[in-house]
Amino acid sequence: MKISIFRKDLIPEAASLFIQNYRKQRQATPVLPNSMEDTGLVEMMLTDRMDSCPGVAAIEDERLVGYMGWLLVKKFRGTNRKGAYVPEWGHACVEKDKVKIYRAMYRVAADAWAQAGCQVHALTLLTHDQAAEKVWFWNGFGLTVVDAIRPMCPLDLSFTTDLLIRKATSEDANALTELDAEHWTHYAESPVFMPLRPGKDAAANVEFLSRPKNSVWLALDGDVPVGFIRYEGYEFDSAAILESEDGVTITGAYVRPAYRGRKAAVALLDAALRDYQFRGLKYCAVNFESFNPEATTFWMKYFEPVCYSVIRVPESIPLNIS
Repeated sequence: MKISIFRKDLIPEAASLFIQNYRKQRQATPVLPNSMEDTGLVEMMLTDRMDSCPGVAAIEDERLVGYMGWLLVKKFRGTNRKGAYVPEWGHACVEKDKVKIYRAMYRVAADAWAQAGCQVHALTLLTHDQAAEKVWFWNGFGLTVVDAIRPMCPLDLSFTTDLLIRKATSEDANALTELDAEHWTHYAESPVFMPLRPGKDAAANVEFLSRPKNSVWLALDGDVPVGFIRYEGYEFDSAAILESEDGVTITGAYVRPAYRGRKAAVALLDAALRDYQFRGLKYCAVNFESFNPEATTFWMKYFEPVCYSVIRVPESIPLNIS
């Protein structure tokens, strides 16, 4: 087996490798959209990726048996670290000798990433692929982000809440700004320790709510908003396999600590699922940090993971980086 720089003439074979793997995920998770089974779409995505940053290919007996393509990100996950990121469609291997192939490709890719000054290595993989999961775990990677999906149908459970649940309007823009600021502050605290980021300001919330597929659902104690879940129907903050016109992605969720345990989040999710189902949408997606205990406890009850994003932070970087 030879590991070489990826050539554009290999794109059809690479697309075929990914699509074969994605079909296995769809067998395990039928609600997933079929858009990433489109050969032309995957080939176009791979062409764009390899144009900006050529990847690596594993060749055996003149046949492509594996590939990896990546993005170089200057401020990875909002930090000052430069990272190399391989999306879920940016890599695939044949089943035979998968461990050997991935290890060989990573050896070459990691050297390229070091020379590019990357302080973080990251990759997204499909959850059905337990062999690939083990490869990256043994290469020093740990779980960071989970992408998950569920059908757009009401929750199959009985619950009650004494809080008022309704869809937000533009008049709630200031209240949403306040809640979103608290939401991001929560991420910066222990044990999550994510970089503090600004939430949406009032103008951004008004603009967001003006688009038909977008919505924010509010939980209120009387007239006071105490929690929200935000649903994005256009600019998906998720793995590419979760992006289609048939779904929405949750891009923010927060309930003030004093109101947790009162079924606010469950009610917010159920109300939105019913609304979007009535409007004809097929699925709801979410992604969350695995080290966020509140998020992991809640989302794993109602959503099925389809992608794991894993990260390695090498302990040293070569000194001869330009």
